Amino acid sequence: MAKFEAEPETPVDIQKNRFEITVENGIFFVEAPWLKKIMSTINPDDYESLQYFERVLRESGIIDGLRENGVHDGDTVSIHGMEFDYVS
Repeated sequence: MAKFEAEPETPVDIQKNRFEITVENGIFFVEAPWLKKIMSTINPDDYESLQYFERVLRESGIIDGLRENGVHDGDTVSIHGMEFDYVS
């Protein structure tokens, strides 16, 4: 009997999910409840994991949303408690 496993959620699957970006004291806060699950699987010490996370941010429109809100290289972005410097 064959065993089937669910495929992991891909960036294409999450494009329909919404997010909100607010800027407070120069920090860009991204609120996207659907992203919490994905973030729990990201290993910040693993290059491939970070590449996947970047791809999710790009394909979901979050990177474009940050740009529309005026983000620049070196600005702080906070997504559900994870902070990083934006780099284009």
